[in-house]
Amino acid sequence: MAKLCRACQKLAADRGGVCDACRRSVSKDPVVPQLRPAVWKWAGLFVILLSVGSTLIAAVVLARESLPWRDQLSFESRPQPIKYEVAMTVEPVSRKVYPFSLVPGGAQNLDEAKQAMRAPGVKANYAGFAFDKLRQVKLRKPLMGYISYRWGEKIYWTSNILTLRPGEIVFTDGVYLVRGRDLNCYSPVPRQPTQDNEPAEEVLDTPVEMPAISYSFPKRP
Repeated sequence: MAKLCRACQKLAADRGGVCDACRRSVSKDPVVPQLRPAVWKWAGLFVILLSVGSTLIAAVVLARESLPWRDQLSFESRPQPIKYEVAMTVEPVSRKVYPFSLVPGGAQNLDEAKQAMRAPGVKANYAGFAFDKLRQVKLRKPLMGYISYRWGEKIYWTSNILTLRPGEIVFTDGVYLVRGRDLNCYSPVPRQPTQDNEPAEEVLDTPVEMPAISYSFPKRP
């Protein structure tokens, strides 16, 4: 029967009862091999690593199974940014047009007044205006003076004093003034040219409802 060294647990030749590997005494009776302390240490570390790896794998699997539900909850609770697009709105409206207007329909706001007063056909009548100082004003008191008006292709001034009533919209740069309803010019003193058969004040103050198209460009979500 093979002999086993008690110290190194290796099979050794019987040479005077001494192990050829470690030079220690050899056991005559066979001994079951035993793991050394270092082997036990590595075995325990392997078991720990295996346990940790199994736990991580299980956690990943559970997370993947619950991911759609979690993403859906997060998406629904997160406020989404609102995007806006510019849309054109066309609406038929009616507009008051006063007789003998320099600009039929006048202007309803400051931007519209500036654009109309710069039009090639009428801009000569507003040559002295400072457009950077032009403001929209509502009259609080009556304003007496002379008004320009269009007669055919020519521009004349009234020889009679007319009245601009409280509540009327005018545009002024602080020096010159036009009526908002027709963009006819105002002057506190008589101006030229005039004509004998000028329209009466009642005629100038009687508008006609004219169909028009209103365009707007709102931002819609």
